[in-house]
Amino acid sequence: MATGRETTQFQSDAGLIKIQFDRDGKSLVCAWINGTAQLRDATTGTELAVIATSSNLPQAVLSPDGRLILSAREDNVGRLLATSGAELRALVGHQDRITAAAFNPDGQLVATGSLDHTARIWSTTEGTSVRMLEGHTGAVTVVAFSPDGQSLLTASSDGTARIWSIAGGLEKVLRGHSGALDSAEFSPNGSYVVTASTEDRTVRLWAVQSGRQIAVLGSQDDASVRRGFTRAAFSADGTHVAIISGEQRVSIVRVFQTPKDLIDFARWTVPRELTPCERRSFFLPEDPATGTCPS
Repeated sequence: MATGRETTQFQSDAGLIKIQFDRDGKSLVCAWINGTAQLRDATTGTELAVIATSSNLPQAVLSPDGRLILSAREDNVGRLLATSGAELRALVGHQDRITAAAFNPDGQLVATGSLDHTARIWSTTEGTSVRMLEGHTGAVTVVAFSPDGQSLLTASSDGTARIWSIAGGLEKVLRGHSGALDSAEFSPNGSYVVTASTEDRTVRLWAVQSGRQIAVLGSQDDASVRRGFTRAAFSADGTHVAIISGEQRVSIVRVFQTPKDLIDFARWTVPRELTPCERRSFFLPEDPATGTCPS
């Protein structure tokens, strides 16, 4: 990163789908379109293991400490592997193929989503199902733990995202999309969720505590979202969201960590009392909420 110099190159006859580094950046998993994933040493490029994967979950998922790998095949079973590729535990319970997976921050739990409309939380030490999460009416496309590990975010082809308490119970249902969700994740401070849908070509920002939609960061009428695969991701400090749409464009949107940060920015930008239309442009409550604003 300091010099921009290429250090290692990975090549394959198959198309590359996804790359994931472990937390220390010492190893990475490359997922290929031919149904295999490779664990490699990030410094030397040495291949450490080859892992068979499913077309529904083509990428193998690394645990935060880089010691475990979750993969899925076409038999509805998740597999916890050592970095050698040896199978340690089989996660048996889903009634259809696994479509999403994520480890919690300490690696003691792993969540999976499935075409069977459910998500499950598993113990990585025992390989047993801790909880089954039911409520979606379509395939679960994304699972993601909150930064503190106390909540799980699920997104689905039914157009909704849901926030679940790990201790038990459904916390929030995020409704607003009109198409299947392709990406969903918590902000680094756990206060927000960003979701994206290729079908309705929108990217939406939500408040975790209330479950309220805060803003549409990009839409089908906005030049920031074009036809093609749509995905959104937070920066490491949570102050920006990258919106990937189509194959040629990435847009960066600023996000404020607290309402005070937003208000301070608005007052700095417009050093006077904001009009209702200006308040709307900063996603602040309009007082009074009257009149129409120019687009």
